Amino acid sequence: MRQQSPTATKRNPGKTVTPDYLRISLKPVMGDSIEVMEVYYRERIQSFNSMLEHMNVLDDAPEIEFLCREIIEGRAMLLTLAAKKKYSA
Repeated sequence: MRQQSPTATKRNPGKTVTPDYLRISLKPVMGDSIEVMEVYYRERIQSFNSMLEHMNVLDDAPEIEFLCREIIEGRAMLLTLAAKKKYSA
């Protein structure tokens, strides 16, 4: 039975390439108030919409799918925040 060298057992993932749609850094939420979270999600949705304007369906289908899901989640969060705001006032 032949032993493998230590380098053969370790896998080298190589250099990972971050897609363009993930490179945009959004400002993290630094407060827990409803107003701050609303502003965060509104800015996030606006930035994703602006990214979508520069994409082509034939070339960027996975990225478009990701951005659409993120926009849907952001809108859902805005709805829940609006409901919380209505009850907390």
